[in-house]
Amino acid sequence: MTSVATQTDECGDAAHRLYAAELRRWRQERGVTQERLAALTHYSAALVGMVEKLQRNPTREFTSRCDDVLRTGGALARLLPLLAAESYPSWFRPFVEMEAEATAIQEFEVQVVPGLLQTEAYARAILDSWPPKKADEIERRLTARLERQAILTREDPPLLSFVLDESVLRRPMGDSPMMADQLRHLVDIADHSHVQLQILTFERARKAPNDGTFVVIELPHHERCIYVEGPGNGRLIPEPHIVDAYTRAFDAARSQALPVEDSIEMIERLRRELYG
Repeated sequence: MTSVATQTDECGDAAHRLYAAELRRWRQERGVTQERLAALTHYSAALVGMVEKLQRNPTREFTSRCDDVLRTGGALARLLPLLAAESYPSWFRPFVEMEAEATAIQEFEVQVVPGLLQTEAYARAILDSWPPKKADEIERRLTARLERQAILTREDPPLLSFVLDESVLRRPMGDSPMMADQLRHLVDIADHSHVQLQILTFERARKAPNDGTFVVIELPHHERCIYVEGPGNGRLIPEPHIVDAYTRAFDAARSQALPVEDSIEMIERLRRELYG
């Protein structure tokens, strides 16, 4: 049987209660028992029951199968963004909401692969690092992180520009097969016309910004904002003079980074050399 992530310790959240109530309502309106729904969606009856009892969070795959079987017209899928929002730390939620509305995102990263570009295994490894978390919290945040990546394939995706320090590619967050898969995933994503991915090599970093990771977000009507994050917290900065300073920093990093085609070649080379 396919498993559903994730068990949750926040069963009182409004979105979770609404999802469970809607799943139960649609199932009962269609005259489908939990056992029958489980058989039709290839999940266990116990697991379907746990979702309805708020003991498990539904994944996108589980939701899609239930929407199809119960002919809801996508009613359950439309609730997923609400569930994802409740899975983020409160200080991170404003950024996620702004990210979903963005027309353009520019991110400079010096430590790890950006969340929008992470594979499931890599994201799990990141979430399982410091600070220590309970298994159910890791699964809940993992589901939410993967939900954010839906903006990559939506009909009107934002323009995405990433500059990654070379250390991002060299820092192992799991075993070699997992890292090889993550680098391969970067190459695949970079093939999208709305994604620009560049690598800032150690040799070129001397003339690039060294202020750490940051994100420049452009919203409709050309509003812009900066997101910076530190240990256990993050903040959005809308002040124009600060936004301008970070935008110039990103432009400087991008000018020093390898061109896109050379960056992809470097990712492929390091994948073979470091991870097999």
